[in-house]
Amino acid sequence: MKLLRLFVVLVSTAGLVVAVNGVVPRFAAAAPCDAPVVNRVACENTRPGTDDWQVVYRDPSIVGYSTDISAAPGGRVDFKVLTGASSYRLDVHRLGYYAGKGARLVGSVSRNSAQQQPACLRQAVTALIDCGNWDVSLSWDVPADAVSGVYYARMRRDDTGAENEIAFVVRDDSSTSKVLFQTSDATWVAYNRYGGNSLYFGDGPGAGGQAYEVSYNRPYTGGDGEENFIFNAEYPMLRFLERNGYDVSYTTDVDSARRGHLIRNHRVFMAVGHDEYWSDEQRANVEAARDAGVHLAFLTANEVFWKTRWEPSIDGSGTNWRTVACFKETKNGQDDGSDDWTGTWRDPRHSPPQDGGRPENALLGNIFTVNGRREDSLRVPAAYGRMRLWRHTSLQSMAAGATYTFRPGTLGYEWNTVPDNGRQPPGVARMSRTTVQLNGPYVLKNWGDAYGSGTETHAITYYRHPSGSLVFGAGTVQWSWGLDDEHAYRTTTPTSDSRMQQATVNFLADMGVSATTLQPDLVQATATADAQPPVVAFTTAPARAEVGAQYAFSGTVSDAAGQVSGVEVSTDGGARWRPANWQAGQGTWSHAYTPTASGQAQLRVRAVDDSLNLSTPVATSVAVEPRSCPCGLWTTADTPANPDNADGTPLELGVKWRAPSAGEVRGVRFYKGAGNTGTHTGSLWSASGQRLATGTFTGETASGWQSLTFAAPVAVAADTTYVVSYYSPGGRYAMNAEYFSRESRHLEPLTGLRSGVDGPNGTYRLGAGFPDRSHADSNYWVDVRWSPAP
Repeated sequence: MKLLRLFVVLVSTAGLVVAVNGVVPRFAAAAPCDAPVVNRVACENTRPGTDDWQVVYRDPSIVGYSTDISAAPGGRVDFKVLTGASSYRLDVHRLGYYAGKGARLVGSVSRNSAQQQPACLRQAVTALIDCGNWDVSLSWDVPADAVSGVYYARMRRDDTGAENEIAFVVRDDSSTSKVLFQTSDATWVAYNRYGGNSLYFGDGPGAGGQAYEVSYNRPYTGGDGEENFIFNAEYPMLRFLERNGYDVSYTTDVDSARRGHLIRNHRVFMAVGHDEYWSDEQRANVEAARDAGVHLAFLTANEVFWKTRWEPSIDGSGTNWRTVACFKETKNGQDDGSDDWTGTWRDPRHSPPQDGGRPENALLGNIFTVNGRREDSLRVPAAYGRMRLWRHTSLQSMAAGATYTFRPGTLGYEWNTVPDNGRQPPGVARMSRTTVQLNGPYVLKNWGDAYGSGTETHAITYYRHPSGSLVFGAGTVQWSWGLDDEHAYRTTTPTSDSRMQQATVNFLADMGVSATTLQPDLVQATATADAQPPVVAFTTAPARAEVGAQYAFSGTVSDAAGQVSGVEVSTDGGARWRPANWQAGQGTWSHAYTPTASGQAQLRVRAVDDSLNLSTPVATSVAVEPRSCPCGLWTTADTPANPDNADGTPLELGVKWRAPSAGEVRGVRFYKGAGNTGTHTGSLWSASGQRLATGTFTGETASGWQSLTFAAPVAVAADTTYVVSYYSPGGRYAMNAEYFSRESRHLEPLTGLRSGVDGPNGTYRLGAGFPDRSHADSNYWVDVRWSPAP
């Protein structure tokens, strides 16, 4: 017989319970599954997880895929399987935390009859491989009460025990969860080599045999490494979110494109994984959500890099959203002729409109720069550790000059930097600083396909859009390595760190999202109450300056309630902003500038704090006087990025230019690297190739700018295109690739034409003669010596 304990409950006149057996109780929060259940993920993770659910080895004797990357509750998932087995089972799991087990078995289906599948289809012109002509092998009915998530099907042969895997998403189109988690499935497909071809390798027409199109209608092979699939970054992120009871539902790259209007039903849109491939529809939908006030969290890097186009399957069904087209037209000679150009988003040469491209930092606040570096560690110097992102952590109290270094891999597999390209959103705050010397082919050197050595600096970025949306950019594919240790490429030492976990709790709190089952070692953060921007001022600025001569200006900055997290300056009245010379913890800033035009230069400065409050610009001005001539397109202080190209081909190298008024050309000059030897000649040409003057350089120095004066000045007309060139008999010329792709080179009164104005600029010829060819809009550092008409 059970004994019932009698409780005497006293109730106040206001109806509140004030005592139980004389003791005032402390009521616990409602359990995750108590009615009404609002957070279905928190409830789901109270259920028991499943042991031994993950495939250890992808066995090619049983492979398959789902006919759609996502399904809705109450819908159906069809699987197409290729195997010699006549009997096999498919176990469906939902990935989550589940007390650390990581998944829960939610269903099983089996087949007990043999099935012959035809050879996959191939489209020769693009090397597309599409297995959509296979027959459906098994189907799983998604329960009507299924919880949105990333689902994982394990296929197992009954005869040999061989196994393989299929990943898909159960989305919930009616969900208004606070967080919407997007997988990087377009990147999984881009790297997938099933059938032999991917967007990187194979027997296709692109560079290195790459295909121009790839299909979702293929089993996943893992042929290009686990950094390009779910278990490297998405899985540890979802484990962290579900462990801590965040209200989250899941979507895909495909669904962000085809039903992206649903993003606006959520408070936070979160992109996770190696999210490299984005379509125009996807970017438009995400930007529309940001503009409507939805917060964005990019816990990734190398994201929004290649622009893609969606095309239907070639299997006869015409099913949309199954083919990813990416001709990578940024690479020389790859062009499908379509108006819907597919290259890097940042490439300004072809992506319409030709307005300097649409670089990803315009959305993210940072931009992909470093490739293939899994070993790098995220670092936070003490001055950055005092910023709000790191509240409730030991980083807030680091000694001055100290730096905290997270585990190797937390800055990788690829990572981003913060550019000075004129396309940054206003008030991008920097919350960390990690500088790495990279020796090898790691640093992106052009618009998308050339890599080399260099020193680069990573920063976590954070900004507030005018809509009120907060945009967080981790700038590393493997941010989630700092949140959970269950990830691909397991390390001997745990990569998770309570400081990075707390930072994630903190920025989600800024975005109005709280954990319901927070880890006991973390603190539930709250959003800032600080609405006061920093105070910034000028202290020095010259009264006068000259075109082509560098001048400096500087000032002070402070923030009463927080930390300054960025200073930006403008020299043209606010049309374009650039980062000032400033470091966290400093109360001063400075900037050096070389004016390119005369007149009253309108200087502006503004600052942002760690609560993302952006100050109103403060103004001053400088009177800029015209420069004296003869003059050219560059000053003697201008130098090439690559002064000594290894190419030893004899070349004539030139540049197209114009002047706004009639004048005369006195000569030519060029920048010489130490390897550029031999006798050099210089020439002036009309746009049609008529040589107007020539001469031989004498008295050259070992390197630097070399000048030639013609025997007599040559009269030139206003607003007319001319070419100056020099002949380098041994090659080894200076070069900046893609210099003229985005904008003209203007140094009053002269203009070096942007490519597209009178054809490409940066011209050359094999051997001596009129340089009428162009490669990658390169600047070969040849300059004119022009004077106004006497």
